[in-house]
Amino acid sequence: MSQEARNPDNHAVVALGIILAGGEGRRMGGDKAFREVGGRSLMAMAIETAQLQCDAVMISSNQTPDVFSQFGLPVVADVPKPGQGPLGGVLAGLGALPDGIDWLVTFPVDCPILPADLVIRLISAASDAGVGAAFARHAGRDHYLSSAWHRDSASVIADLLGREERRVRGPLVAMNAVAVDFDSSDQPALFANANTPDDLTYLGAILGAS
Repeated sequence: MSQEARNPDNHAVVALGIILAGGEGRRMGGDKAFREVGGRSLMAMAIETAQLQCDAVMISSNQTPDVFSQFGLPVVADVPKPGQGPLGGVLAGLGALPDGIDWLVTFPVDCPILPADLVIRLISAASDAGVGAAFARHAGRDHYLSSAWHRDSASVIADLLGREERRVRGPLVAMNAVAVDFDSSDQPALFANANTPDDLTYLGAILGAS
């Protein structure tokens, strides 16, 4: 499992980023990806974060691709079938990895504020440990959807989904994934989820203050 790591100021590690946008967003009243914080949609924010750190970016969603046409990115649906949750999106992304890119990094659309060195630290930690995945940990909380996956992890995920085991934690545990701690004493909204309109208001206030 090799990777060409570069620092965040010099583009990115060699990775494909995938925006996980398959949730229905019921608590948000639907269309979560297009809800705005500070005049920008959650999707636009997630894409910008991913593009700053990855060599290519795509969107995971079971909606028709034309819904996201304004972003000009490929859209992949869950595999092996819709309704598999985020893990189905991860497997779809791994299946779309082009030649020359061995790592997939996931960006949940409802978590718009992430570290600028997320990708390089996750992939470096997994590579150094000789394992196929790594995930973020912040303030004692594990963020399984902010994670990096080597292409070899696809078979593990497919096996679990075939047994109707859809929790993202499952394959991470199976592969002895590494937890990477991110300290953010100066970034109070880091890894904050936007699940409700109140969450959007909170994030908007934090971003406005910074």
